[in-house]
Amino acid sequence: MLKKIVAVLATLWAAAGLIAGAVLGVYMYRHINHPFYFLLPFVLLGGLGVVPSSLLLLLLRAKTWRARLATVAVYGVAIALAVGGPAAWRNYYETPRNGGPYLVWSDDPKTTMTVCWTAQQSVPGRVEYAAEGAAEWKPAECPATNYPKVKIAGLQPGAKYRYRVPALGGQEHPFQTAPAVPEDFSFAVYGDNRHAGGFSWHSSVMREMVREDGREHFRLILNSGDIVERPGKGYGWQWATFLRDITPLAASRPYEVSLGNHESGGDPPPFEDYFDYGHKEHWRTLDYAGVRFITVSTQDDIKPGSAQYSWLEQALDQKPADNRFTVVTMHKPLLTRDPRGKYNDPVMRGELEPLFAAKGVDIVFAGHVHAYEHHHLPSFEHVITGGGGVLLWAKPTPGPDTVKTETVWHFCAVNVKGKTMSVRALRTDGSVIEAFEVQSKR
Repeated sequence: MLKKIVAVLATLWAAAGLIAGAVLGVYMYRHINHPFYFLLPFVLLGGLGVVPSSLLLLLLRAKTWRARLATVAVYGVAIALAVGGPAAWRNYYETPRNGGPYLVWSDDPKTTMTVCWTAQQSVPGRVEYAAEGAAEWKPAECPATNYPKVKIAGLQPGAKYRYRVPALGGQEHPFQTAPAVPEDFSFAVYGDNRHAGGFSWHSSVMREMVREDGREHFRLILNSGDIVERPGKGYGWQWATFLRDITPLAASRPYEVSLGNHESGGDPPPFEDYFDYGHKEHWRTLDYAGVRFITVSTQDDIKPGSAQYSWLEQALDQKPADNRFTVVTMHKPLLTRDPRGKYNDPVMRGELEPLFAAKGVDIVFAGHVHAYEHHHLPSFEHVITGGGGVLLWAKPTPGPDTVKTETVWHFCAVNVKGKTMSVRALRTDGSVIEAFEVQSKR
């Protein structure tokens, strides 16, 4: 009789877990219309109900102590693998694996290119490169490190080259320096691709970006930040996964990151291990084909009177004579219509929006909010592109300045043609969230 009661209770416990998981799954699916948001609570709560209940029922049906011990052992091994597997995965990647290569600009984009990768062994980094069509390969090297960054200098503006990294197998990759004069080109922008709870859809965003690159041929990629969950120990696997995801594009064009709150810090700071943009500060300018790209760090002091603010004023004032557009990339946005007020920083907006307006900024790309938002401000466009793969939960509501908002994984494809900048926000299936144009003020 006792066994029957226990069996009934175990069955009810399993059913309760499945029902609770289904109810919560339906609620989450209605919030974010993607199967994952149903499956995650259903599997977790259902597992909490089914796993102990099934173990108890099997033990009740077992006729010998040997059978009961075998059942407990099987369950114990399965649970140990479920718990210990992720820990072993993290530990494996604490020592950098061979990853990359990926490109950045750490000096004049017209005459240099910097090739980065990660190496399991700290040995001198070597890159071999050649002009397109040339037979002779030239060497470029850097000192021994697990994070090689080899700057190739003395290149010709607007010229095409190819390179290979012997330590990574010697596969050839192309690249092109920045042109000496303005010309039409395309680039991509996105952000917030980090893993949250071990989950990220960054690879699906990058796959669609690769497909779009076949049509647009992006000259550079901008990331508005939050590329990994944490900067320090235990998150080496996320850096490795990040490099794996970006390499199909970043191996052949520069990848520019605006420091996010999740990867900032660490001792030593991993961000500095992986990226070399030419100086220790997290802010910089890049002039490419008549467009000034300004990367702002919202993780560093940017208040009036700070070193970054003074630099920003100069960067906005001292634009090249042939500049057509000014593009600002930053992690935290100037504003958001996310109902959670913590994502708004009215002080920062009050300090930066008038500056951007007075100095002729054309468009600002930000992240931080896990959604797409486009705001039309009086003097410039403000785009939040925070759907680079991280778990979605933000649901911004339209406001008086909102042009379009949608909670979905996406990226922005930007085409500069003459004095018109065309922006398309694309979902991972290639469909268009919205498209708009920005006209040059010059």
